[in-house]
Amino acid sequence: MEEQRRILSMHTAEIEKTNEELNLEKVALEKDMDVIAAYARKLSYINEGEKIVKITGLSYSGDLLFDAGTVLKHTDVRYFPEWFCKTVGIVIFSLAYFVLLVIDESRMLISSHKRRSSEFRMQGQPV
Repeated sequence: MEEQRRILSMHTAEIEKTNEELNLEKVALEKDMDVIAAYARKLSYINEGEKIVKITGLSYSGDLLFDAGTVLKHTDVRYFPEWFCKTVGIVIFSLAYFVLLVIDESRMLISSHKRRSSEFRMQGQPV
């Protein structure tokens, strides 16, 4: 409930801000002649004695749309606990170490038991 209250409060603040902007714009359009003249120029109206230069190739979108906002629902972040991640990491490390150890033993790069020195004696006649 507190989370929903916070979200509603945030959306209400955004809507109030948009409302203030629109009210200021309304007052400016009703009373400020410079703002009225600027909007009139956007609508291609001119004052007496003014000249218009139109440039082709440029587009103007005169539509002023005010978005009141979109409703977003906050979802909680889902994650794995730290102990789970550490356990999985240790298990994967242990499996990889064991597999590499077995591969090295099968290629006789390392040995888990001591070899007798007789295995290393050279056979045949010395040169």
